[in-house]
Amino acid sequence: MPDATSGGLGMGKSENATIKDVAKLAGVSIATVSRVLNKLGVVNPETERRVLSAVNMLHYQRNAVARSLKLKETKSIGIMVPEISNTFFTEIVEQLEKLLGPLGYALLLCSSENSVEEEKRKLSLLLERNVDALLVIPVSDIGSHFCSPSLDHTPLVMLDRKIEDLACDVVLTDNRKGAYDVTCALIREGRKRIGFLGGDNHVHTSVERLHGFLDAMRDHHLEVESEFILLGGMTQKAGYTLAERLLDMPSCPDTFFMVNDMVHIGATSYLMSHAPKEFRSNLAFATFDYLYYAPLLKFCHYAVGQPLQLMGESAAQLLIRRMDGDRDGFPATVVIEPVIHVMKENGGVVTDERSMACSYAHSPRFEKVFS
Repeated sequence: MPDATSGGLGMGKSENATIKDVAKLAGVSIATVSRVLNKLGVVNPETERRVLSAVNMLHYQRNAVARSLKLKETKSIGIMVPEISNTFFTEIVEQLEKLLGPLGYALLLCSSENSVEEEKRKLSLLLERNVDALLVIPVSDIGSHFCSPSLDHTPLVMLDRKIEDLACDVVLTDNRKGAYDVTCALIREGRKRIGFLGGDNHVHTSVERLHGFLDAMRDHHLEVESEFILLGGMTQKAGYTLAERLLDMPSCPDTFFMVNDMVHIGATSYLMSHAPKEFRSNLAFATFDYLYYAPLLKFCHYAVGQPLQLMGESAAQLLIRRMDGDRDGFPATVVIEPVIHVMKENGGVVTDERSMACSYAHSPRFEKVFS
């Protein structure tokens, strides 16, 4: 480890040390320093020793100036999700609670109820409570209310979905790749006529999944019949309604990509009650999301799993770093590779256990959270 007082660090006085200086001296990333100082996640003991040694050598102190920009620290973080009844969202919140709770933060959870107007109202309520930071899963790509001056000194991280041209940190799954991979898996089974069920053209994740589906069909030179792309929402109710529509079609395909598990459950509910047995016997679905109940999903041949622990940890690290005044790499976009599962309906097991986080090219300064 280099001498903290040497010219190698380019520092005049050790008392002015920054988190970047600590990272450089310890030979680790800024994200790793943040993990050690905030006791967030698992860190190699030798790495932790190097970081703490660098902190002591540099007499590093956490940035209190950035924190003082707020009137006071409330030790609370506002969390807003589109709907609390969606298990994916509540699982994410549980991960954040496990990571941020031990650090003394209380999570203030609210639902935007899949409404932009309600999202605006709940955002105002959270800001009135002077939360230290915000984590939001936005309802849609309409986001002018997130450009409010009242957010200037409140760190904002968006999770699962993003709003184009909004300057904030984002943690995403590679939705396009996940949709592409499971659609290709259906095609390898010999399925040629495949429909797309659910989604909203104002929701980032939905649009990316549709692009992934279309990419796979195009790459296999398969025709996509426009009437078999049925958008209409991402809820269980939407799935039920869309399944009713597809059964009314004169030549309905028996293979579908489901935009998420809620749509899958809703569609299955309708089909089990109304579709002829012969039709149901040939059904094959690929779905996005793999939660604890996924093995119970009917007709599911493949499921795209989003690594919730990695998503939660990435978001928590960004929140902590921004609350500490660390603006390095802002705005950062972290993209996590999904996990593809072959489901019991197809006689298989988990086929791909890999998951990793990476950064988009337009955020080159953001160091990988996981390496």
